[in-house]
Amino acid sequence: MLKKVLILVVLAVVWIFLFAFGCQKKEETETAQNVPGTPIETGKNQMPSNIGMEYPKEMLEAIQKSKDKISESAPVKKGHVPVVVPADVQSKWKAVVIEVANKQTNDQKDYVVDISQGFTIPNTKIKLNVVAFLPDFSMSAKGITSRSNELRNPAAKVVIYEDDTKIFEGWLFQKLPTVHPFVHKVYAIRLKGEKST
Repeated sequence: MLKKVLILVVLAVVWIFLFAFGCQKKEETETAQNVPGTPIETGKNQMPSNIGMEYPKEMLEAIQKSKDKISESAPVKKGHVPVVVPADVQSKWKAVVIEVANKQTNDQKDYVVDISQGFTIPNTKIKLNVVAFLPDFSMSAKGITSRSNELRNPAAKVVIYEDDTKIFEGWLFQKLPTVHPFVHKVYAIRLKGEKST
């Protein structure tokens, strides 16, 4: 009997604590929502607050055109964002320049690799496929595309294999080579340039 009373008392105390804590959090949230935010002055070096909220007309059109293709393809994995290459981008850019550096010998060499083609780095077991190139890379929840055909943020999606095993799949950024770089004990691979028609 004493055990049951103790259990009931403990449960009552826990319930009161949770109820009080929940009310306090609710009050803090309501107070925070009612307090006006501090205005931020927009300077030359600051990004506008609506960045990423609006999408270029071309991107929306390209996503709309590819909507049927995406729905017919294999199920999209959780967290997967579709890549949409606008027609004008696809027709203008045919190849990229990939720089391969050997970290052990400090040798560097540039290779022109056609988009949608495979390329094996000479004297290695490393094969590189350039899946897509976007001159003005833009990413949102709706997809990855190019905002324009200008070289504002050039990026190439590549898949890299070694001994027929995939060791990398991602984007190489020409102007931001340290963002999601290819990591290998011997070779460094980066996007150096691009070739148009």
